[in-house]
Amino acid sequence: MSFFDDVKKFGKNLTDKGKDMVEVAKLNSQINAEKENIKELYRKIGEQVYEDYKNSGEGPYAEFCGQIAEIEAKIKELNDKVLELKNASKCPNCGTEVNKESAFCPKCGTKIGE
Repeated sequence: MSFFDDVKKFGKNLTDKGKDMVEVAKLNSQINAEKENIKELYRKIGEQVYEDYKNSGEGPYAEFCGQIAEIEAKIKELNDKVLELKNASKCPNCGTEVNKESAFCPKCGTKIGE
């Protein structure tokens, strides 16, 4: 009978280990979700610092914010080149890409051009 008791005990230990592994996976998932929440808050803090810089032109991170402004200007320049190559422009109202030959924005109906 001792053999069957050992098998039963082994099975119970195996079941307990499986339950523990599932619990560990759930906890790790929760930990990762909380870490993502922190990253999102860091992002929001950074955006707020940059918005404050744009409004005042100064702040504790002015050097980094200035670099962001330069990068944004470069991105705008590159986007303008892409639009030029595509013979398109942006709707002044909604920002949708519109063919330069269009008279109205297909999304919001705003008159384009002259």
